[in-house]
Amino acid sequence: MTVAGQTQQRTRTRLGRGFRLVWWSASVSSVGDGAFTVAVPLLAAYLTRNPIAVSIVSAAAAAPWFLVGFWSGAIVDRLPRRAVMITADLLRAVSLVALVGLVLLRVASPAALAVVAFLVVSGQCFFDAAAQALLPQVVGREGDTLTKANGQLFAGETVGSTLVGPPLGGYTFALAPWAPFAVDAVSFVASASFLGGVRKAPAPEVPERQSLRSAVREGFAYLLRSRELMLLALCLTAYNVGYNLAYATLVLFAKDSLGVSDFGFGLLIAASAVGAVIAGWVATPLVRRVGIRGAVIGAGVVQAAAWVVIALTGTPWIAWAGFVLLGAASTLVTVAVVSARQQAVPNHLLGRVVSAFRLIGNGVAPLGSVAGGLIASAAGFQAPLLAAPVLLVVAMAVLGILLARAPR
Repeated sequence: MTVAGQTQQRTRTRLGRGFRLVWWSASVSSVGDGAFTVAVPLLAAYLTRNPIAVSIVSAAAAAPWFLVGFWSGAIVDRLPRRAVMITADLLRAVSLVALVGLVLLRVASPAALAVVAFLVVSGQCFFDAAAQALLPQVVGREGDTLTKANGQLFAGETVGSTLVGPPLGGYTFALAPWAPFAVDAVSFVASASFLGGVRKAPAPEVPERQSLRSAVREGFAYLLRSRELMLLALCLTAYNVGYNLAYATLVLFAKDSLGVSDFGFGLLIAASAVGAVIAGWVATPLVRRVGIRGAVIGAGVVQAAAWVVIALTGTPWIAWAGFVLLGAASTLVTVAVVSARQQAVPNHLLGRVVSAFRLIGNGVAPLGSVAGGLIASAAGFQAPLLAAPVLLVVAMAVLGILLARAPR
């Protein structure tokens, strides 16, 4: 049965205690992530007003999906997934504590911020690959169950990362530039403690003497053989490049054109949680109705519409509606592609296929950030927000046609 066909099946299976602990782990750490997401561009803008330097910090945060994600899945498929997640949490906490020290000593720089952002997202590469591979072990692999679990998981994450975290990040940054990074460090420690209660599962079986390079190649080979999964990965590429292109200098547009404060910028980002929560909780019937393919293409079109709304408004209140659309689109595309992978890929390959998928889907995202900085330097802070929708609409039209012709 194809990915789309599996999604048609229904279930009322309870998700269980293990899922609740994973949910709390992801939700708590996402609060810190939301504070970090707002605080990084705020600290970059505090340290420099050069749009190229600001966009380089954004690119550094996206680069691990290409440089680290290539190997993370193969490593995840050799180790117990829960242990990988706990280790990634604790190492990210240490990195953030180091940044707090630099800010307190007043020796922080855009370069240092870029390094810490790279390290934190590198940890996320391992954490996310392990988490997505762990979830089917916790709740099972049936289509509607996975869609339900992913919908609730990403809704909880989005509430933390966009509703609670960003205002907290903006507010604490206004009090002290180091404070939001300390909040994120604490959130990672709390996340690790919740994961400690999840039942241990053995590491996947690895063929004897299989090299890391061969393991990586096996994951890519599986992905390349599936035309549907490959096209979904390319859809995610277009989605992320468009998003990064617009988001790279968004903080400068918000401050100069919308006139928001540091705290106000956090509130704008928080608006996306409204759409994310709605999309997360209705993801199961929505994906069942339009299918995995329709959900992914639709999310790209909604993102394009959101950037148009934000770019053409002169008031934060109308821009707020655009951020609601962004949150809904991001949650929908995430739930759809993650559920597709978890249903289709065998357990012993899942970590590697997740990394291969994300390498394709996220690997070129830093180019979007760099392009956003260059466009903003040449044509103003509004220009990237108008360039992104053009890219998204064209890409989704082409990929939508290819998906329609792909075998089910």
